[in-house]
Amino acid sequence: MKIYQIKLTPVSSFQGFPASDTLFGAICWGIKRIYGESRLITILDGFQGKPEFILSSAFPYLESNNSCLPFYPKPISAGLSASDIEEIADAVKKIDGVSDKKGKKVKLITKYKKFKKAEYVSLSIFERLLKGVSEKALFQEYCKLCSKFEDFKEKKLLINEEEYTKVFKIIKPSVKTELVQKNSIDRLTMSTGEEGETFYLQEHFTSPAFKLHFLIKTDNIDFLKPVFRYLEDKGIGGNRSTGKGRFKIEGLNEVTIGDNSSRNFITLSKYIPDVSEINRNSQSMYYEIFPWRSKIDSEYEFKGDDIWKYKVMYLKEGSCLEAKMRKEFYGRMPIVKEINGQKIYQNGIAFPVFGNFGGSR
Repeated sequence: MKIYQIKLTPVSSFQGFPASDTLFGAICWGIKRIYGESRLITILDGFQGKPEFILSSAFPYLESNNSCLPFYPKPISAGLSASDIEEIADAVKKIDGVSDKKGKKVKLITKYKKFKKAEYVSLSIFERLLKGVSEKALFQEYCKLCSKFEDFKEKKLLINEEEYTKVFKIIKPSVKTELVQKNSIDRLTMSTGEEGETFYLQEHFTSPAFKLHFLIKTDNIDFLKPVFRYLEDKGIGGNRSTGKGRFKIEGLNEVTIGDNSSRNFITLSKYIPDVSEINRNSQSMYYEIFPWRSKIDSEYEFKGDDIWKYKVMYLKEGSCLEAKMRKEFYGRMPIVKEINGQKIYQNGIAFPVFGNFGGSR
């Protein structure tokens, strides 16, 4: 299958970066509305053998004029050891004006805590990680960048010096997260009730230079183009009925990414593994597991029904694993609900990018 990069330009605030399961649900609803339910069922049945499409989650994408800077999840790793920190401290005379060994180690540990909080890396750094650059080397570069640019405050994004100077420093992108107050409506009285029940939801507000992007694998991108146009009007994610989650959706270009010679891969999507696919004795697997329970993205079809899905266990984007054999996709799509004879699936298909990960060394 070919890989395409899709850009999401926010035209409203949104609740979160759309993950692979959210994008999958939105696209499935679009297929149902445009092509009909029978076509959607055929496509879903095909995911048990050869999927019609495979999705990554959405990640930051900085753009202004002729400059663009896509980001990908920072690979999960074992992390640096105490001896690594000590070795880095011994290699330099001073760190932020501190020259004694203990003080340098304290400074490095503080910087490393900030470094570990980074969630995304630029494409250039991501490609270097795929080729085996070590986290230790990357952290040393990070320390130099932070000391040179005091106004470098985007802790979740890792970039190199050239990207900072030519792109980041010029366009100064930003994303602000706020808790927005909402009122709970009694559907019988159509009022907030005597106590005016309120709750809060997290929303993201972005500058014009801050966008998102995701990757999609498919052999039939033309089939999905009308679906993307539908989603521009419908929205993606929560609170669409109040005008949130609106994006302009543009297909950028066909891309190639990864190393065809490796069986190690990083998943760019939330992943429900099939244990038969993975080499469980591998020494190069680093991942994070988290439970997930979501609602069916329902409209009038499931009105009045219990729309909570069963809980699933996901591996987080950025998890690094070793496959027993190279395949175009990994993972499962379990049935997590059945309502009136309709089966509801949870997307757990990995979007694998192969590479020779360097771990912490």
